[in-house]
Amino acid sequence: MNKVIAIIITLLLTACGGGSGGSDGQSQTPSSTTNTTTTTTQSTTNTDTQAQTTTTEEQAAQEQITEETNSDEGMEAVVVDESFDFQTDVPVSVSIGPDVVSSRAFINICQQDATLTNEDTCFLRAPIDSNGLTVQILLPHSEQKLKAEIWYYSTSIEPLVYNWEFDGTMQQQEWKIN
Repeated sequence: MNKVIAIIITLLLTACGGGSGGSDGQSQTPSSTTNTTTTTTQSTTNTDTQAQTTTTEEQAAQEQITEETNSDEGMEAVVVDESFDFQTDVPVSVSIGPDVVSSRAFINICQQDATLTNEDTCFLRAPIDSNGLTVQILLPHSEQKLKAEIWYYSTSIEPLVYNWEFDGTMQQQEWKIN
């Protein structure tokens, strides 16, 4: 698009401008022919110059891409062992023993540092009873610390609170609440 605009502007400037303030004895036809020839030559020269400029710009862009690809910066510089799978999720088996609660209750397993117990900070919200509960939850990373709060439906009984942290010595993460 830029090439077309440049050619049109060049043609307009050449066609409208210039002209010699010649004498009365000269005819206008040769001058006209000369201007046309000059215009064609200038257009061709401008087109050639623009083509060379475009080619140079394309070469520069390709060289920059090549340099970026070959550079040892960014993600290209990261060397990762083939056995690493980039998975950070940590499955945790949570077991609440039978008779931890004597009546109906509700358990929230949430982030330990969360000030509010809500959907955004919790991994499990479920009812429990005297039969206990066993579930599998998935944590986004191993640095996650959890707290479990067991709330009774009766307001006269205080909630039970338990804490859990990742144990690097265990291959399978388990949290047993007894």
